[in-house]
Amino acid sequence: MMKREARWVVIHMAHSEEKAREIRDRLTQEGFMVEFRPVSGDVGGQVYEILALSSEAREARSLLSELGL
Repeated sequence: MMKREARWVVIHMAHSEEKAREIRDRLTQEGFMVEFRPVSGDVGGQVYEILALSSEAREARSLLSELGL
C-alpha cells in the first residue's frame, strides 16, 4: 500500500506577519494544523500564505469567515 503524504493548501493571504501569526494561532487553538509562509514582498510589504491540510481546508476557511478574519 502506498503511503499518503499530507497535502497543504492555501486558505488565506495575510498582508503582515502579525496577521498571519494571529490567524495561525487562532486556527491552531481550534484544533487545525496550520502553517504560514512568506511569498512575496512589494512596496506595501510582505505577503504571507496561510496553509492548512487539504482535509481540513474547507472547515478552516469557514471558521476564518465566521471569525471575521
